[in-house]
Amino acid sequence: MERTTRPPQSVRERVDRLGGGRLACAVIFDREFTPEEVRRIAVRPGDGGPAASDFRFEGRVVRYECSEADEARWRLALEILLVKALRERRESRPTGDLRARMGLRPIPR
Repeated sequence: MERTTRPPQSVRERVDRLGGGRLACAVIFDREFTPEEVRRIAVRPGDGGPAASDFRFEGRVVRYECSEADEARWRLALEILLVKALRERRESRPTGDLRARMGLRPIPR
């Protein structure tokens, strides 16, 4: 049986100006990401915004570079990525006839 752990929580952020309107950002978490968590994050498909490959995972620190104007969007994208990739997965979906589970009669074939 897999041991479930809680998702890492951010405890600190650091933002440094690089010049030219660019920022180097680091979000520090309360624990290191496991190799399985990093794998699950890396395989997430991108949906238009910053992709998983735009973030670097180093122990308990996640680093990224972005434009100053887009910093809030990148931070939100990181939070969404972590929630989607690290939420607990169901063991399996319910199987069987939905109509029977709802107490309805079967559809004739």
